[in-house]
Amino acid sequence: MIKTLYPIRDTTLYQASESANTSKDEILEISKYVSGSFGPLAVTRPILQFNTTPLSASLSAQGINTSTTSGSLKYFLKLFISKEEDIQRDYSLVVHPLQRAWEGGTGRSTSTPIVTDGCSWKYTDSETAGTEWVPAGGRVFDSAAYSSVQTFTDVQGDIEVDVTNTVEGWHTGAITNYGLLIKRSGSQETDSSIQGSLYYYSSNTNTIYSPRIEARYDDASHAFTVTSGSTITITDEIDIQPRLRPEYKQNSQERIAIITTQKNGARTQAGSVGSTFRSSLPQSSSYAIIDNATGEYVYKHDQHATYIARTGASEHCIDIDMNGLFPERYYAIEFKVNHYSGTNVIATRYYKSNTVFKVVR
Repeated sequence: MIKTLYPIRDTTLYQASESANTSKDEILEISKYVSGSFGPLAVTRPILQFNTTPLSASLSAQGINTSTTSGSLKYFLKLFISKEEDIQRDYSLVVHPLQRAWEGGTGRSTSTPIVTDGCSWKYTDSETAGTEWVPAGGRVFDSAAYSSVQTFTDVQGDIEVDVTNTVEGWHTGAITNYGLLIKRSGSQETDSSIQGSLYYYSSNTNTIYSPRIEARYDDASHAFTVTSGSTITITDEIDIQPRLRPEYKQNSQERIAIITTQKNGARTQAGSVGSTFRSSLPQSSSYAIIDNATGEYVYKHDQHATYIARTGASEHCIDIDMNGLFPERYYAIEFKVNHYSGTNVIATRYYKSNTVFKVVR
């Protein structure tokens, strides 16, 4: 199962405009200016906050945690790139949990005059209230136990980084949930090298690319419990289709039946040409959700979080949390089937649904 959380607030802290709030921007920015009107060095850092408490408590109550025997729970922070300018081929970003509470505001980076009624590079609340970050730019826990790093090498800069230790720390009370700060790693932020700019969609975007945290886990109630019946082999010609309704509500959680059909095109007395037979998929089969307009994966194949359950000799199902799918759009389901010889994968095949479904508000 994959469950999705969206930010309750986010903004970018601008060193060059230390009192300015930008909470209403559609973009979160990671930049470093090394010369020009901003002076010798000025950086920007996004911060975001998520209310993870209800989900963490719910999963804990179900006995789902990070143990491989109890759900293999992982949390991933995801941000989607809007634009890249003058970036290096290789760079790293680090995510730290914040140590101080902060307030959103009503400003934009383009506001003239600047708006100072929320957090900024210098202040946690506002210029008027005057509570300062110490140090400026956001006070964080920089312990390796709670820091997450993602390295990029000649790839688009979408962020997808494991923040499980931080979210679990919030849940246990080891640290307080004041949100997350993203910055360039180490000297990439502090030295005089040109690093360029990364622009990510914020929670104010009118696109499908809002930041999010995904909780990915193996749902114990969605188990591969039945092992009797015929399983398809690498030589079988099959078709896999979900039993879909045309529409689903965004905030619903749905169980969808999966029909696997084995085609028998040979002439035989056992059945007419084109007869179909139901068979089961191998245990490692999984699904992914694809945005039908863009062709992008919304939920990727995952051995724990998106596996296909088996509930009968030839009956399968998947559970989908529709909250992670942007409303008023159409989606397709892709199926991944691994074929094994012993414990080794000898072939992987993909099948895409013929029908699509719509998520509505």
